[in-house]
Amino acid sequence: MGTYVRPDNVRGDGAIVQPDVETERSFIARAFEMRRLAIEQGDQPYGAIVVLNGQIVGESGSRVLLDHDPTGHAEMAAIRDAGRRLKREHLSGAVLYSSSRPCPMCEAAAAWSGISHMVYGRNAERAGRPLLCR
Repeated sequence: MGTYVRPDNVRGDGAIVQPDVETERSFIARAFEMRRLAIEQGDQPYGAIVVLNGQIVGESGSRVLLDHDPTGHAEMAAIRDAGRRLKREHLSGAVLYSSSRPCPMCEAAAAWSGISHMVYGRNAERAGRPLLCR
């Protein structure tokens, strides 16, 4: 089960708009790629990306150990990256994809930044592919 920070996926007539599953799989796969890079660099096994209008606007693996920063979670770092790239602090309409369920701090940061919803993979993988939770 995933976390929806805000129901931006509901149309005016009340119908729920479901994102394309294959597109979501490609984005969650990129979050898992960020996870792999974090592990290779000697950090914790987490990765995240921020997507706006179908484009990756922020991405990062965990930076906790590398930056000696207890708030350097992958989700926080990806949100910071998106803000820098877009030159804005509010990410309304963006989606946060994470390799695992974000912690309460990261969920709060996503809500504070205006992220519309989150999609995360489970810690387990089946046949080398991340399992989706929405």
